[in-house]
Amino acid sequence: MKRTLVLLIACLLVLSACSPSSTASEVSQDPLPEPSEESQKAVAQEPTTEPVPTQETETEEEIVEDEDAGGVTEQFEIFNPYQAFSEEEMTDLGAADFSGTDQEIAQLIINWQKANMHYIGDPNQQADISHPMRWNFFLPGIYPVSDMVQDRRMADGKIYGLCWDYASIFVAMADYYDLECRVTAYKTLMSDLNPIFQAGAGMSQDEYEAILPRLSDQELDIDYDHISRSARETWSHYRAEVKIGEEWVAFDGAPGVSAEYAAYSYDLVNWDEGYDPELLYGEVVFSEEGLNIPVLAELLISAPVEGYEGIVDDAGNSNRAATMEDLAAGKGLVPYFENIEDIKAFFSTPGGEDLDFDWDEFAEIKMDYEEGTGKLFFFIADALIYMEDELAAEDYVPYYNAFTGSDMTVEDFNEWIK
Repeated sequence: MKRTLVLLIACLLVLSACSPSSTASEVSQDPLPEPSEESQKAVAQEPTTEPVPTQETETEEEIVEDEDAGGVTEQFEIFNPYQAFSEEEMTDLGAADFSGTDQEIAQLIINWQKANMHYIGDPNQQADISHPMRWNFFLPGIYPVSDMVQDRRMADGKIYGLCWDYASIFVAMADYYDLECRVTAYKTLMSDLNPIFQAGAGMSQDEYEAILPRLSDQELDIDYDHISRSARETWSHYRAEVKIGEEWVAFDGAPGVSAEYAAYSYDLVNWDEGYDPELLYGEVVFSEEGLNIPVLAELLISAPVEGYEGIVDDAGNSNRAATMEDLAAGKGLVPYFENIEDIKAFFSTPGGEDLDFDWDEFAEIKMDYEEGTGKLFFFIADALIYMEDELAAEDYVPYYNAFTGSDMTVEDFNEWIK
């Protein structure tokens, strides 16, 4: 049976990275949650030692409409958000007169951060603490370091931030002194280290309201759905590195946090690594081309998005996707419908289209599966996941369960679906 892969979507949430709690007057030195054995194994490889060129500070090439970005029109000319400070900015920061070897200048920048920055890792203490990190990930340059050092001031004049802020401000200063530097990350997610952190993708409505003034300042017209599907969980810890001689040396100014992560392996973070113009600007469509199954599965991990009502499906599940358009945006999980006619109608909802399925055969599979297992069969998820080429059970089952919140097993698949 030939089944068609359908849907174009995207992913994303992010959690505040590298974030032990702190108070307004004192940074907590409490250790971070202990990484799981699996996550420690995942990063047991040797640190990157290969020389990596200094991150470029030039802006991207001129905006090209309807060509290079998958046929979408890009509204914002992205640029490195932590490009070098100007001499005027460095003078204002009291950091324009450092001298010595590269190692000595790098240490002077760390000393400056100790005296002029305040670490906050708790979003409950400072709601906007992760905004520059999160927003620059999917829209680089929307919150540049030059703005951060002005906007994120405490009553005592110190600049508050988390690990990403420390790393990016360090690099902007180091670039001013022509040091060869880069931002690296411990590329493990907080949700992988500790289950108390929610995994997935997306953005709350409150955070979208917070980014709107910046979008407006740049005359950007990007709606909530596109921003939410572009936002994602960022890495658990960021730090700056400087090339001293032939070796990359870490300079991590985040107090307490850096000690917890010092022994882990770090990889280069390109300043535009999270930018995907197709997600940010492309039409949310339901079609027979371009479905990215892993991305949709990641997006739906955090469904339903905050404030989404959706529908109550025939199994009594609430907040399920009301339309194909909502499903593509990751707003709610796949709904269950008892009747094939209702399933057909869902495929024809906004964002969808009529598809040429063998409905009788699917109805038979649905009936056999439900009678044989005692579990519900979410045909919509099955139709979206199943490619023209047969998908192995080990691949199909995790996607199906992520789309539906079900507990299908490999055995179920092999007996009733394959």
